[in-house]
Amino acid sequence: MTDHCLRDALAAFSLANLSLIGVWNALLNTPPGETFFLRQASQPAPYAAAMANVLLIGLVFLVVIRIARRAHRRYGPRASMPILLLITLPAARALIRLMATRIPKLGIAGSIALAAILICGTALIAQGRIYAAGAAVLLTLSPLIAIEAVLSVARCRTDRAAQYADGHLAARTPHGPRPRVVWIVFDELDYRLTFPDRAPNLALPHFDRMRAESLFATNATTPADNTLYSVNSLLTGVSLASIATLDASHATAGGVPLTSLPTIFSTVHGMGENSAVAGWYLPYCRLFSEDLAACSWHDMENSLNDIQGTFAESLASQAQSLFEYGYVSIFSPSLRARHRTRMIEAMTEESRRYAADPSLDFVFLHLPAPHAPHYYDRFSATFTRRSAGPANYPDSLALADRMLGDIRESMTEAGLWGSTTVLVSSDHRNRASIEVDGKTDPRVPFLLKLAGQTSYAAYSAPLHTIVTKPLLEAILRAQIASPEQAVLWLQAHP
Repeated sequence: MTDHCLRDALAAFSLANLSLIGVWNALLNTPPGETFFLRQASQPAPYAAAMANVLLIGLVFLVVIRIARRAHRRYGPRASMPILLLITLPAARALIRLMATRIPKLGIAGSIALAAILICGTALIAQGRIYAAGAAVLLTLSPLIAIEAVLSVARCRTDRAAQYADGHLAARTPHGPRPRVVWIVFDELDYRLTFPDRAPNLALPHFDRMRAESLFATNATTPADNTLYSVNSLLTGVSLASIATLDASHATAGGVPLTSLPTIFSTVHGMGENSAVAGWYLPYCRLFSEDLAACSWHDMENSLNDIQGTFAESLASQAQSLFEYGYVSIFSPSLRARHRTRMIEAMTEESRRYAADPSLDFVFLHLPAPHAPHYYDRFSATFTRRSAGPANYPDSLALADRMLGDIRESMTEAGLWGSTTVLVSSDHRNRASIEVDGKTDPRVPFLLKLAGQTSYAAYSAPLHTIVTKPLLEAILRAQIASPEQAVLWLQAHP
């Protein structure tokens, strides 16, 4: 092999490796605190697939580089430069995404500008030096391939399954004649956009039906504007000012282990009753399993679970990731859309099953709708939207309404809807509502249908949802059984 061929080969494989830098970053550089939100540790297959993709994509790039070299000799740099710039696009995309993630202050515009300088700079060098300069940069970075290979082997030899394992569930107790509660938290459900300022062509029949038979609060606000703080505050009944995620199974609140704080789950377990959780984003089954009779949870879309799966699945998804940027993809469906669709389908089934199980006295459902990304198309009732941006929030509201209807249907078929107290609320407002209609509002919905309730009751006083835990505990203890009693309780606990 000539020196030119060897340099071209090293340059091609190095460029392929840079194109997959986002994949390697997810596999090798996930900070310990971020592993708290991951469902499982990465398996060996994605590491092997990444190395295979470096070789396969590198071979493609090598052919292109050889073609560009011939075009350069025959027609000059004007013929070869477009060919070279074309194969640098995946690397540019990967660098932009990595810099935007790791250096947030740089922003998308700054990331694009910096990547453009890095990628195009070599192509703008004086004529006759394009290949030498470009090859020098890529050859300098080529040892990264060996480093990543060594780190991958070391990572695969370390068994981390125990760190990500769900805890052991509590034993179920015999079910008795006691109050039953289902608490549904729709993530980022916004009061204003769901009710008074609803889009004119948006129908939410299940929310409207429940409002007509519930205690309906029109001035409810949440403990925080993000899920980590708000949901944990709601579950503990205490406004948590600081939460630190340490690793896959440990987090602290104000320096105290999160698992040591009393929650509504520990209250229900202490009463000798059965609780269940179907949730997303937070690792419920790691944190609270000892107080739960049933549990399931799903992690949010992220760069790591985009590329997980068997070797063949990882090989294909990693290659597809070269043509995607976050939620934007030239493919349909994108990796993120596929993950979201599977999660919605699984959580709908889990929610229906738990809500309709008469042996469960308390059920907590933390559902991903109407939180972004907004892939759901309310007109076709499919996950086919290519644009998943904030403007499509009404479509996700329709998805949340559909999920509420599915849960109600399962409870009705089981004969439990009328005899169960059902609370529908949110962890926080829609933080991107200004991009929907130019307005913003701190309020969230709060619909409390007590067991046996069939008529509307209004509650217009300010309501801080931090009171949800003690409110539901009072209901579970049979201290509140009517809308009138609930109003009096809320007035006494502002």
